Amino acid sequence: MELPDMNNVYVTHKGKEISISDHKNWGNWHGREIAVLPDKDKGETWESIPYDITFYGRSLDSLISRLIDVRDEIDSHDT
Repeated sequence: MELPDMNNVYVTHKGKEISISDHKNWGNWHGREIAVLPDKDKGETWESIPYDITFYGRSLDSLISRLIDVRDEIDSHDT
């Protein structure tokens, strides 16, 4: 069985690691998502962080818009 093509770019904003991914799976599924990753060194889990996975479309404008949303969400939780 062929494994999915998983491309991730990682960036950081205010100490939060963000994964930007573009996954292709066997030619019939394509997932484009942005996730703020839990900080395992601080004991965070997917369940304990206040961020949801965000999906973006095929255009650059869609990616930029969603990245701005994620940035603003991180900023709103920044104390």
